[in-house]
Parts: sequence; C-alpha cells; structure tokens
Amino acid sequence: MKKHFVWLLPLLALSLVGCASDATIEYSDDLPLTFELDSSHLRILQVTDLHLTYGIDRNDQKTFELIEALATQTSADIIVITGDLTMSPLAPSLYESLTRRIDKIGIPWTFNFGNHDTDFNNYKRNLDAIERAKPENLLFKIGPKLVDGGFGNFIIDAMYQDEVFHRLYLLDSKTENGALMEYGWLSEAQVAWYANHATQDAINDINSTIYMHIPLLQFEEYTEYPLIDGQMGEDKVYPQGQDTGLFDAIVTHDVSSGVFVGHDHLSNFSFVKDGVLLAYGQTSGYNGYGIIDRGGRLIDVDQYGTMTSFLMVEAEVTL
Repeated sequence: MKKHFVWLLPLLALSLVGCASDATIEYSDDLPLTFELDSSHLRILQVTDLHLTYGIDRNDQKTFELIEALATQTSADIIVITGDLTMSPLAPSLYESLTRRIDKIGIPWTFNFGNHDTDFNNYKRNLDAIERAKPENLLFKIGPKLVDGGFGNFIIDAMYQDEVFHRLYLLDSKTENGALMEYGWLSEAQVAWYANHATQDAINDINSTIYMHIPLLQFEEYTEYPLIDGQMGEDKVYPQGQDTGLFDAIVTHDVSSGVFVGHDHLSNFSFVKDGVLLAYGQTSGYNGYGIIDRGGRLIDVDQYGTMTSFLMVEAEVTL
C-alpha cells in the first residue's frame, strides 16, 4: 500500500480557509502554447512528485537544488513537472516559491496537477499563488472546458525554424475518486479532445509525447514486456480508476511515442506496448515517501522525430 508522511499534520493549524472557489476558474482557449528551439533537437526534463511541504526545510531546498542542477547540467530545453508539486496546507505559498525558483532557471517549464496538490487547498488558491509570482517562463493554461476534464488540458509546441518540431500534450488525471484507493481517470471528453488533435497531427506529420500524473491502466501490463529501464518498486501499479480509451486512441492515431507519468514514487520503469513507451519519471522530491534515489527522466527527440528516454539520479549531477 502506498504510504504518505503524517508528520505534516500539525501544519493544519497554519492552513487558511480559501475564499475563492474552483468555480471561479476561467477556462481558456485551445491554442497551443509555444517556445523556440535553437537546434533540431529537443531535450525534455521530467521531474515528478516534489511533495513540497514546508519550503524552508532542508528537504524542500534539496528538491529545488536537484531540479536546478538537472536542468542546467543536462542542457534541458523545457521542464515538465508531472504532478504532486505539493502535499501541504501551505500549498499556495509553496506554489509561489516554486514558481519563483524554477522560473529563475531561465528555460520554459510546465506542470500537471497531481492528486495531492489540493489535499488542503483548492485549485484556485494555488493558481492565484502562481500568478502572484509573475512567472516569465511558465507555459501553462487551464485549457478548454471539457466534461469532467479537470484543469490543465493543453498543448505545448516546441518550434524550430517556424515549424512545429514536437508537441507536448498535458492532461489532468485528477485526484482520488472517493472509493478506497481508487484514483481518478481521464474523462471521455478528454480522450476525445486528444483524439481530435491527434487526427490533425497525423495529417500534418506532427509527433508528440503525453504527460499526466496518474498512470494509465496499461501500466499494469509491465510484466508482459521487457523493461527498458528502471524497476518496479511498489507492491503494485496504482493506476487511474477506469480506462476511457486514451491508450487505444494513441495507438490508432500513431503520432504520440510515449506517455510519461509520476504518482508511484518507488517505480521508475518504462516499457513499450504496441509501439508506445509507457514510462514513470524518477521521483524528485525529498519530502515524498520512499527510499529511492531522487532524480529525473530525460526525453530526447532528434531531428528525425525519434524519441529516446533515460533516467538520471542525484549522484550524476553536482548539487
């Protein structure tokens, strides 16, 4: 069973009741966000499950330092944080601190919400905190209103010489579903949103990768395929509560080469199913549960659109 620290509970006394509700969040257009590449090569740094808790403690500081070191020493073009940035009543202030710290690295970055980011505060308070930090390098939008779609379904295009070099899909896998250890899932509207875009991607020859927090149910099939890297460290995969068809859509449209997730801290494996890489990131946050090397996953896309991926841990960088 997945474990979470309980020593943060005294922080509840510091938690403030938010005035603004999620109902006041405004959905956005569906136009892709963009950033420019200097060459015909893209390097994506995936970090995940930061679980920022206090902000000023040594563990959270090490988390910031690790991300900075990974980004600068690997020459990453963009940072993608795949959920659970926080797990704390102090989440809004931690979102503000994280935004200021990551933004100073000086490269584009983005994120998914995870299932713990709203344990103590709603989405609106966390989003307002990001806005207060006035980020210059953050690429994030709420995305279009989709039935049961959550917040944060959008596209980022890496551009090279005025053309789309590679497309990143960000999807909100949401939170617990109320049942015992049953997590949320992508809605059918989210899958349809992806499929509609993927249809055009196939016509326009645009390749892509997909990022979310909670793994698809297909990750449970890891025993049927050779692992590319990493290991299974949990007692099982803790996937989304239902399969609403995203993986089938990925295979059908054949434009997305990989799905990258977080959530299960002790697992960092990847494998290929039906031509699609299903990959966990490397847990990056020192306040998260589990004894495992902290680090990140690098995703490279070359000039021919070929995608490769590998893990990098703290011992391989200078903090």
